[in-house]
Amino acid sequence: MMDQIVTDEAILRTISKETTLSEIRSLKLVNRLKKANKTAWTKGAGLAAIQIGIPLRFAWFIANGKEETLLNPEIILAKGERIYKNEGCLSIPDSYVDTVRFNYIEYISGGKKMSAMNFKAILIQHEIDHMDGILNVDREYTNKALDKQEEIKKQINS
Repeated sequence: MMDQIVTDEAILRTISKETTLSEIRSLKLVNRLKKANKTAWTKGAGLAAIQIGIPLRFAWFIANGKEETLLNPEIILAKGERIYKNEGCLSIPDSYVDTVRFNYIEYISGGKKMSAMNFKAILIQHEIDHMDGILNVDREYTNKALDKQEEIKKQINS
């Protein structure tokens, strides 16, 4: 039976647990995520394991034409220009929200320190959010929020 992409918010809000490479291999998780991605409502760039109902800190994605995985990832630095992006999620069909993400991140995956910029950085932040039970709708950016921040800045600087 093929894995389906989960849309149940209670499952998606589950915090994923650390895993091992041998567990990922025994579950054939890379192939399962790739197959589930093909059944999505739109072409996706990646999936976290929780999106097929498996609460492990693992994701598969494609960035810049290259397939990659995240194993027990952790962002250790996020900086640079903020990117405002209209972002979709395969677990929330036909929905896009404006989000704000960092343009540059440093992270650890599989015990190795790495960095990412631009689309890849956004994608990794999105997948790690899934592992932490956070959805892109939680990161929604609104003009109202920005206006409030600007108002506070003006008060501080005056």
